Amino acid sequence: MTSLQGHVLVVDDLESNRIALVRILQKEGLSADEALDGLDALEKARKGNYDTILLDVMMPRLDGLGALAILKQERELADTPVIMLSAFNESKAVLDCIALGADDFLQKPIDRALLLARLASCLRRKHLQDREREHLLQLEANNLELKRLNQLKSRFLAVAAHDLKNPMSTVLLLVDKLLQMEASVAALAEQKLVAGRIRDSIHRMLGIVQGLMDSALYEAEHFTLRRRILDLTGLVKFIIEENRTYAASKRIHLQGFLPSGPMFVDADEMRIREALDNLVNNAIKFSPLDRTVEITLCEADSQARIWVKDHGPGLTDADMASVFGPYQRLSAMPTGSEISIGIGLSIVKQMVELHGGRVWVASEHGKGATFYLELPLQKDRN
Repeated sequence: MTSLQGHVLVVDDLESNRIALVRILQKEGLSADEALDGLDALEKARKGNYDTILLDVMMPRLDGLGALAILKQERELADTPVIMLSAFNESKAVLDCIALGADDFLQKPIDRALLLARLASCLRRKHLQDREREHLLQLEANNLELKRLNQLKSRFLAVAAHDLKNPMSTVLLLVDKLLQMEASVAALAEQKLVAGRIRDSIHRMLGIVQGLMDSALYEAEHFTLRRRILDLTGLVKFIIEENRTYAASKRIHLQGFLPSGPMFVDADEMRIREALDNLVNNAIKFSPLDRTVEITLCEADSQARIWVKDHGPGLTDADMASVFGPYQRLSAMPTGSEISIGIGLSIVKQMVELHGGRVWVASEHGKGATFYLELPLQKDRN
């Protein structure tokens, strides 16, 4: 006979019977545990994971029928096949076992070939049940994930539709106005002003479209890291300079506190640059005019730590609970009519965690916010 696979619990009050059954099972490739009576069997069954239980009917303390009744009532054990063993082959005894949920019945002395045939049937059934349960659990998990993603997508599309509506309406109105203007020297200045407003509205729409693209990338999790040894000091300097024009448009001063020498990390430059740029850009976006945004880089506990501190409105308790979640609209509003679709900070978190780092925020409502980012420091450049 082909070797069987599974874990069996042998329950019998006579040691000689247990030893004989265990030898048969082990010879067929099965693993087996022993129990002395019904109470011992219940204790082992609750702790173990058995594919079949061989259960003697006549035992002290708790007999096989009592143990069987309890096994079939417990949710975690009810599907475990049970083969009853008895020296009596009376029809009533067999019917009692079947009525309580036994999967099969064998008379002692046990016929080896018959035992293995019945056992093989029970093991196949148990393995099929286990596979079906795993598939159902996986299906349930997939359904929950699809539901979550669908809810996120619906929320994002509602936000995007709302944000696109205003600039698109503005563009249409301004284009109509241009078409109605007469060709004259006086009208040229107004036409130039209208064209500028159209340009600004298109930039707003492009920002929303970029958000949609970032969102699709985020949900698909199609991030491939191209790591190399990267000087974080130089990258932070670059991010500060890249954002100076934007900051100057709101009369915001960017102040950097950086080490004098390089600080190396093993990272994907594009992804970390995107994360840092999001933090600095956010600080500028939510800061009032004539304020300072501070960007600091230092070493802390063998980590490269960066924090971006603003002097804006800060975060409420509700904001703190969801600040790094996707598509979250926080209580603070951009101070210069900028677009915010709520995806930036969630991407920061994912990018940093992909590199083995972490992000967090400290804030007191009304007194600004400080966003922290840590990455493992690379001591050896090679």
